[in-house]
Amino acid sequence: MIKIEFEKIIYERRTIRRFKNEPISLDILKKLIDYARLAPAAANIQSLEYIIVQKSEMRKKLFPLLKWAAHLPRDQRTPKEGERPKAYIIVLNNIKIKKNAQYDIGAAVENILLGATNFGLGACWMGSIDKIKIRELFKIPNHYKISHVISLGLPNEISIVEPFKDSFKYWKDEKGMMHVPKRSREDIIQKIY
Repeated sequence: MIKIEFEKIIYERRTIRRFKNEPISLDILKKLIDYARLAPAAANIQSLEYIIVQKSEMRKKLFPLLKWAAHLPRDQRTPKEGERPKAYIIVLNNIKIKKNAQYDIGAAVENILLGATNFGLGACWMGSIDKIKIRELFKIPNHYKISHVISLGLPNEISIVEPFKDSFKYWKDEKGMMHVPKRSREDIIQKIY
């Protein structure tokens, strides 16, 4: 896999929901967890843990427990067979260690997403998930709060940033390219002193 410059990684990181039918090595998945491990954690209290889902049978069972791309029309949301993720990372917070870790989760997940981009992978950070059924499927004890699922694979779609106009809603054009409106830097800098 190719490593690219940090700034390029920031600008190239896009949410990807369609993947090529190629596996991801366990070494890369473990490296992504290592990136998450090194993310900031409030008071350095490290309560986050992860489940790597790589085996085909478990990926198939997890897939229907995830909701895809709410802003898109129903027929464009869910990846079709052959375009589904090749791995998932389930993000857990061990509440015996720390009850609220939402900021730690954000930092850890961003490290995973940037790391995925660094390895040429696409990723989708998913919060609209069936936590009850995921808990049952993976036999996750109750002292873990299920936070998110990150889907991963080699990208099989293109997602581009476009200037924000009237709506934050992302959309696909007739060629299947994802368009993601983003406010400009000048719009979000409130003041300079």
